[in-house]
Amino acid sequence: MFLRFVFLGALVPCTVMGQSRSAQLLAVARAHIAGQQLDSADDELTEALERAPYIMDSSWTYVWRGVLEYQLGHQQLARLNFRRALALYPDPGVRGLDSVSPGSAAVFDQELRGTRVYRAADLDLPARRMSGPTLSYPPELRRRGVRGDIVLRMIVDTLGRVSENSVDVLMTPDSALIMPVTQMMAASQFRPARIAGKPVRSIVAFHLKISPTSPRNPVQLINLARARVAAGRPDSAFTLLEAALDAVNGATPAVRAYAELVQGMAWKAKHDTARAAAAIRLGLGHYRELQAQGVDFAPFLRSLADSLRLTARRE
Repeated sequence: MFLRFVFLGALVPCTVMGQSRSAQLLAVARAHIAGQQLDSADDELTEALERAPYIMDSSWTYVWRGVLEYQLGHQQLARLNFRRALALYPDPGVRGLDSVSPGSAAVFDQELRGTRVYRAADLDLPARRMSGPTLSYPPELRRRGVRGDIVLRMIVDTLGRVSENSVDVLMTPDSALIMPVTQMMAASQFRPARIAGKPVRSIVAFHLKISPTSPRNPVQLINLARARVAAGRPDSAFTLLEAALDAVNGATPAVRAYAELVQGMAWKAKHDTARAAAAIRLGLGHYRELQAQGVDFAPFLRSLADSLRLTARRE
């Protein structure tokens, strides 16, 4: 028992000495950087990092290593060391950079703002969603009439963007909405939060109240798609055709045949002859089947089918 006590007692002064030596080296290195004795500061920072007993000590050392690199004209190495410091500790709380090297202090501030995530209470101006897509409502949920509140939390970066990995959906009426709402936020543009006029990363809470849209007239959607094709905008026509054929809109077999014919026109406008021919062939096939069953088509659809049939024969 006596030997164990002596052994532990011998370790305590060594640890204290290790901490003290690291702090001393860092203080001397700071003084040498301020006095432009950069070679000496290099040696002292190298030893201070080797002797650093705690993560915070290593973080401080990397900050001053960044200042040294900046003074040597190595801005990329300065940023790299600042990032290493911030990776070890999000806010090292280093003071005195301005008085030693105002330029490196500005670079460190940029890196700090680019990595630290601020909460609402810290901000002068919160982030705000400026633009982005609407929620892509899953057809099955629309059919079931799923509605309710979605609450999510995410990180908006200094450019006003959101990473999908940062989106955390806290409340949703159905789990099938998690992916669509995450994708919606990732495709959105925000005005970033600001502190003292500078953009910062921030945590943003977002609340959506959702309900399925009312059924739309599928014929009107297909008519609009046809107009888009005529205007040379086939891509937006495909979106309208997909919406027209959504089960919630109750398209009849005749309307579906109409959509297939217009889809063929859209593919033709995109110069995809194979897909155009396949879509038109499918639409005309359904048209003939319905005609044989005695379905009375609207005059505009009869005219379109006849026109496409004659065109297909010539080609």
